[in-house]
Amino acid sequence: MTLSRTASKAPPSPARPGLELRAARREVMAFTLLEMLVVVAIIGMLAAVSVPAIRALTQTNTVAAGHRQLLDDLAYARQLAVSGRRVVYLVLVPPTMRAHADTIRQADPNLYPSRVKDRALRQITNLVDGQYMAYALFTRRTVGDQPGRDHPTYLTDWRRLPDGIVFDTNVFVDLGNRWLTVANRTNAAHRPLPYAWFPFPTEDSPEMRLPYVAFNPQGRMYYEGGAEPVLAGESIPLLRGSVFYPKDNLDRYDLRSPPDLALAQRGDTNRMEVRVDWLTGRARVYRPWEQTAAWR
Repeated sequence: MTLSRTASKAPPSPARPGLELRAARREVMAFTLLEMLVVVAIIGMLAAVSVPAIRALTQTNTVAAGHRQLLDDLAYARQLAVSGRRVVYLVLVPPTMRAHADTIRQADPNLYPSRVKDRALRQITNLVDGQYMAYALFTRRTVGDQPGRDHPTYLTDWRRLPDGIVFDTNVFVDLGNRWLTVANRTNAAHRPLPYAWFPFPTEDSPEMRLPYVAFNPQGRMYYEGGAEPVLAGESIPLLRGSVFYPKDNLDRYDLRSPPDLALAQRGDTNRMEVRVDWLTGRARVYRPWEQTAAWR
């Protein structure tokens, strides 16, 4: 009898529990294509709803930051006026840099030597991108000055509003001697700021006309030359917008062309302003739903 060379088949080995568990987990955790598409669609819908809300919240926070900054600096100007027994001005950089640069270049060299002109022109260059946005605190006299003698001094550096916030264009309308006539018929919410002569952009520069808000030693509003309107008090509207400055072929600011201002909002329904009370000198934010009758 011959032995069969065919080996008998070994009985199947029992499956290991770990392998079965991992296989079951893979089946439970696996995504089908349809389920993945549903998840992607839900994420897209949530993004479409939330992104505009986040953008609006960010813009609101930026506007609020601009108002808070200006309120703080107006309060600081008033504080310096009271503590120093002097008139303190908050002056704004107007969008007329070419005229200011020409005034500096043409100034009498006997009064303004070349080193003074060069310093002023450098500061003008630094402030080109501050048009519609920059301001500083200024005084004509400081503590200890002799009576009757002015000592012009900038009390702060030039500050800029937060990115994306600008002063309304209506602020920068120089009415000259007609300002008081217009101001007597128009409340502060619908008229430009008063203008006066200030050394600009440094205290030893030639004088130029700039818009301002000022406080006297009693903390009340002050008007240069006694030009106090019947409807006293001033308004400084802030808007969301961007300023674009033209440049030449060498990528330098071209002062021959005015800056281009693009506003994101217009009209009284979107108007928010920092208003300064004439009697107390205190500033606050007025919102669209508040009545201008509060000025009267």
